Amino acid sequence: MAVSAQRIEQRNSEINWVPISYLWALRFIIGFQFLTAFLRRYVNVPAKIDPNSAQFVGHKFSEFTPHAMWPVQPILNAIILHPGVTYGFLVFFSIVEFLIGVFLITGTLTRLAGFGAAILALMILFGSGWMGTSCVDEWQIGTVEGIAAMIFMFSGGGRLSIDHYLRKYWDGRIKFGKFNIPLM
Repeated sequence: MAVSAQRIEQRNSEINWVPISYLWALRFIIGFQFLTAFLRRYVNVPAKIDPNSAQFVGHKFSEFTPHAMWPVQPILNAIILHPGVTYGFLVFFSIVEFLIGVFLITGTLTRLAGFGAAILALMILFGSGWMGTSCVDEWQIGTVEGIAAMIFMFSGGGRLSIDHYLRKYWDGRIKFGKFNIPLM
């Protein structure tokens, strides 16, 4: 019995989306981790972003710098040498964490959010360097969140995402010179 070409195409498309759609829980958890990183600073403990507070997150940069790896170490050096930049950097970093968290949770521009999450995770990984057991959290963030973010950077959000609905109106790509970059 011959199977129609349309049925084969439909079955192949079903095979392609099912595994990605099963990853919605991972996408939600990784997004939630980035979102809560923002919330911990701005809602739970606002002193973490107050440069005059002993809890200021910027103090971690001076602990990380001797152990940091290239290319993050020069960035940390510049931040430490210019305290006014430290606050601006933390605000920018926190806003990016917030946006990445929301985009991953909702599955909006998932590939772009995955790319941003991977970059942030690698910056945290290379920024902390190896400080022994005192820095296990940063290594877990850098490795686990970084790899999970790369999964979404390459796969997208699947059917259980806003991207799935946006594709009805836009192919999710931007052209940048010779490059055709998928954002979702």
